[in-house]
Amino acid sequence: MKHNILPLLVVLFWACGARAECQLVTSQQSVSFGALSAMDRQMAGGKAITLPEKQILLNVMCDNAQRVRLFFGSSLPQGNDFALGAQGKMTFTAMKARVDDKDVLLAPVRSSHGAVTSPGANTADIALNEGIAFVDGEELSGKNISVAIAVNSQVKSQSITDKVKYRGNLQVRLETE
Repeated sequence: MKHNILPLLVVLFWACGARAECQLVTSQQSVSFGALSAMDRQMAGGKAITLPEKQILLNVMCDNAQRVRLFFGSSLPQGNDFALGAQGKMTFTAMKARVDDKDVLLAPVRSSHGAVTSPGANTADIALNEGIAFVDGEELSGKNISVAIAVNSQVKSQSITDKVKYRGNLQVRLETE
């Protein structure tokens, strides 16, 4: 009998603080990592199983140029981590940021109005309940903003007798000014 684990990530998003109309669109609402067979779990022994990396593209489209910050949370956190079921965890990395068709850098931010204290980098590890700003020497404003999010996940191998789904989520909040 084949028993599968079906890890699933659900991406939720909402916008707030927008003066001009901005819309946040994601390339997909959910991500499936596929099924893990009993053989996959057996080969892992007691070690965590690394799932294939997935990518999500986030696009922000505004009527007028806006300063945009994206904040990340989860309704299923596990301590300071993004959980994937009770035994798994997800990490997210932002990359390939663009503002109005120009490659830009990403800087971590802790609040909507807090100062950007980093010069930025090509990638940014996403921390639970924190955010990213788009920079190029200074924080940028734009009408079309995009960023790719790499999703890396691990689940612990465990004895499973039935089909199991591990669920996790990433909530993205859009802040504009």
